[in-house]
Amino acid sequence: MNKRTKEATNEMTKEKGRKDGNREVVSDVFSMLMQYPEYALDIYNALNGSHYEDPRLVEIVTLKNGISLTVRNDGSFFIGGFVNFYEHQSTHNPNMPLRFTIYYLEYLKQWINDNRIDLYGKKRIMIPTPHFVVFYNGVNGRPDFEVMRLSASFDPMGGESEDSIEVKCKVYNVNYGRNAWLSESSIVIKGYSIFVNKVRNYHDEGVELKEAIDHAINECIEGNILREFFIERRDEVRRMTELDFTWKKREGLIREEEFADGKVQGKIEAILVILSVYGEVPQELKNEIGLEKDPEVLTKMLKMAAQAKSIEDFRAKLEEMKCCL
Repeated sequence: MNKRTKEATNEMTKEKGRKDGNREVVSDVFSMLMQYPEYALDIYNALNGSHYEDPRLVEIVTLKNGISLTVRNDGSFFIGGFVNFYEHQSTHNPNMPLRFTIYYLEYLKQWINDNRIDLYGKKRIMIPTPHFVVFYNGVNGRPDFEVMRLSASFDPMGGESEDSIEVKCKVYNVNYGRNAWLSESSIVIKGYSIFVNKVRNYHDEGVELKEAIDHAINECIEGNILREFFIERRDEVRRMTELDFTWKKREGLIREEEFADGKVQGKIEAILVILSVYGEVPQELKNEIGLEKDPEVLTKMLKMAAQAKSIEDFRAKLEEMKCCL
């Protein structure tokens, strides 16, 4: 690893340490892989059909302030006249074109400052052409390939405009068995997808997460799959992968809970709206309905409200139901 690469890697480590732990490390194994210019170059060649062989062509890009591409973006590097932003995700995010736009603008600010560019000069300034790519390996079904556009986020109230900017990002599904051409063209994508698939398979079979990760790492080393990487950074990979899977599980539980809470609140509001047709709902009755958290009971109450002839009729039916519970 040359001096420039070491400095870039150290800068990444510093930036990573400034971030709040959990969410920022969801795809950290991929981020770790992208710290190596030879791996970044491997992916670049696979995507672009190029045949660059000298990792020294690759310059890892970081931002000095604001968003750090080495953390927020799992992989960012500059080669020739292109600046490439690569991000790995296990959850589909429709806002990636907007996020990539922000990343690129932050990068340009640093690039202009570093190169002492005069924005008010008479000569046209040629800027690096951006390439935006997302590597998706979540468990929810997504196509092998899709293109996301910034214009999809434009407020329709603003109408169409020929002057609007457009930002496109390509999304590749890198789950094991998907986009075989990409896996066969990139040892990094292939190795990463195999590793994640092994962890998932072992864990789905009931193997404890830590043990599943160890099995996957050992098999990758034995099978010469990103062997040097897994040997050199085994402890980090183990720790980051465990955090990754643990966070996803926690995130899923939170979403299930939020969904359930939303359904309960929606039914409560619907009951009160129906009853309000008959006049002002007494605060005491509002409180009683609002305290109910059982979705099945609320469904019964919703039907009662729809069939009631008045607020008093609903209250009477409610008392009868309470006696039967």
